[in-house]
Amino acid sequence: MRGMMLAALGAWVSLPVVAAQGAPTAASAQEFLATMAKQLATQVHFVDSAGRTNYVTGKYTGEVRTVKGIVGKPKETISAIPEQFIDKQLPDVRASVLEAIDALGRPNACATRISQVTAPPYDESRSTDPLVRVLTYTRTYKDEKWTYEPVTKFTDPAEIIDWGNVSISRRIDAVSVTTKGQAFSKVHLSYATSDLDQADRIEYAMKFLAMSCGNDASSAF
Repeated sequence: MRGMMLAALGAWVSLPVVAAQGAPTAASAQEFLATMAKQLATQVHFVDSAGRTNYVTGKYTGEVRTVKGIVGKPKETISAIPEQFIDKQLPDVRASVLEAIDALGRPNACATRISQVTAPPYDESRSTDPLVRVLTYTRTYKDEKWTYEPVTKFTDPAEIIDWGNVSISRRIDAVSVTTKGQAFSKVHLSYATSDLDQADRIEYAMKFLAMSCGNDASSAF
């Protein structure tokens, strides 16, 4: 298997970042995957013990402002909307920074820390058009907010891909690695690309890391 893997790595070795360093190493594979994470849509799923993916909690708050009267000095009252517990699962979290270090920040060619992730804004706010009661000269305004935990919850504490215990899978347009998380039961990282040659190189780099770190990349996670 080792000979077959090294032969398949020929295309990957031709990359400048690898070729400059000579023969492929776990360190060069790490560097390549980190570079690809900055260039491609690299989606990550943090799955908790309840099977929820990219789960965040938060609060729903708001206020209702009532203005009565038109002539003279209108009377205004403000009342808070009772807070409510809310939650959601984020559909698009992406890994933007990958580093070859362990949970304690020590260099480790067999560990990849997901150091930074990004997501489209998911806090929400809404102000509705005023409800007007003509007969009583009353106008009611409603402002609402949905505020959730920040996306940094997924990287603190650090989540590590342990290349000695991973499962690697491949679709035509995506290459994925799955590992056990630290704060999560499972972490799934996927590189999406329409360039099949690029996908091959990502897959080879992942399998080279798994092989170098003592993992049978073909085994189920």
